[in-house]
Amino acid sequence: MPITRLNRTLLRLTGETVKDWLSGLITNTLNQDMTFAALLTPQGKIIADFFVTKTENGLILDTPVKFGKDLEKRLTLYKMRAPVQIENISNDYAVYALWGESSKQSYADPRHASLGHRQISKTELPGSGDYNAHRLSLGIVESQWDFETATTFPADANMDLMNGVDFKKGCFIGQEVVSRMKRMTIVKKRMRGVILQGSAQAGDKILAGQRVIGELLSVHEKMGMAMIRLNRWKEAEAEPTLNEMNVEIMDSVDGHSG
Repeated sequence: MPITRLNRTLLRLTGETVKDWLSGLITNTLNQDMTFAALLTPQGKIIADFFVTKTENGLILDTPVKFGKDLEKRLTLYKMRAPVQIENISNDYAVYALWGESSKQSYADPRHASLGHRQISKTELPGSGDYNAHRLSLGIVESQWDFETATTFPADANMDLMNGVDFKKGCFIGQEVVSRMKRMTIVKKRMRGVILQGSAQAGDKILAGQRVIGELLSVHEKMGMAMIRLNRWKEAEAEPTLNEMNVEIMDSVDGHSG
């Protein structure tokens, strides 16, 4: 069974009102045992995306390590006088991605059924697997590799397509901007998985003829993630290329475009 230990920061949140308090800040409702969500800036950009797992003692948030300190700092700031405790438990627990099979202690990844399961464990789990390759094969955005803090709107990173935003919930930080983009505009750019024919690196441009239609964000072997300008791609008469080689742009969160 493929298993990968992920590079995550884990925060335990406890307190009688912790669920309602957190729900008022983040992009999603906490109705499931595991929820995918994000904390946004007031301008609607992602500070950190994370998973929220319900436990007997409260909630556990797991987020990429590069977002961990800022997320903990901001949650502490928003806590003010709320009866909520925030504890960093990263030294005691680890997060694993499992695909192909699952365990009794794991939860299905709420973003996409084919991603598999996630498990928080105090003991090391045996096994090996290339999770980066696995998620890229499905065209799934992962903030650990694909974008930095406060640079990206949820729709840019397909959070609205991966069960990460509840547009019907009560207020959350950045909701006005995110809801307005949902109601009033057509999404002009999104991250899409790509299949490469040659060598490439982040920052390389994807062209259709002489027109730039996208930019590579991350590369792993012959796959990558790119920000694609959807209107330019739709209007293009030429096939997309990257460094003068053909490149395949995947359907959003569904793998190969066929």
